[in-house]
Amino acid sequence: MKILDKLKSTFFKTFRFSNSTKKLTEFEEIKRNRLIKKMRSNAIAIVTNQINIHSGCRKMSYLITEIEQIYYIENINLEVFENFYSEFISYPIWEERNYYNKEYLAKLDIELNSIDHKYKQQIFNKCNEIIEKFEYIKKVC
Repeated sequence: MKILDKLKSTFFKTFRFSNSTKKLTEFEEIKRNRLIKKMRSNAIAIVTNQINIHSGCRKMSYLITEIEQIYYIENINLEVFENFYSEFISYPIWEERNYYNKEYLAKLDIELNSIDHKYKQQIFNKCNEIIEKFEYIKKVC
């Protein structure tokens, strides 16, 4: 798993380098700004508990991927969302919990709570950083 994470990180660094000279079209810039605005809004929802941390991180991973397909996000490391998502995705979180035995779910919840505890503060710190860094986006679109 660690090798895969290292390869993924290397790939994204290479992709960012090759993408850094790209000139955005007006449409791409508008689309990217709207996605950043959604990402900032999602960060606010996570910090204020308007959205479950698991759902928020799943959405954050999606938004980050969509933004970076247009042009990478500079001066901020957002790997914590992908790391958290990759750790909790193998656990039953949403409607799939209905198909599990209650005793087995209790055991899985203990493991999931330890993962949540490990990442929760990092997620909140990164969300606050996103909120501050992209404050300007409210005026852009």
